Amino acid sequence: MIPVHFETAVVFYLLAILAIIALAAVCNAARRRGMRTEPTPTHIFSCSKCAHPYLDNHELERSNCPRCGTVNEPQRF
Repeated sequence: MIPVHFETAVVFYLLAILAIIALAAVCNAARRRGMRTEPTPTHIFSCSKCAHPYLDNHELERSNCPRCGTVNEPQRF
């Protein structure tokens, strides 16, 4: 058996707990950083036939309504 003083054992135990907490914090921060996504720019469209409001890609000048298929232009505010 290896002789260990009580104070040394307590210090190693506390350092091990702190290392586990630090590792968990780093893993949590990395996971949260990876979940962020940049919002894509969109235009608001309103169907002229069924009055359904919807969002679509900002690069499109005209978009088809997802409900009825009518081609619409983006709303201007």
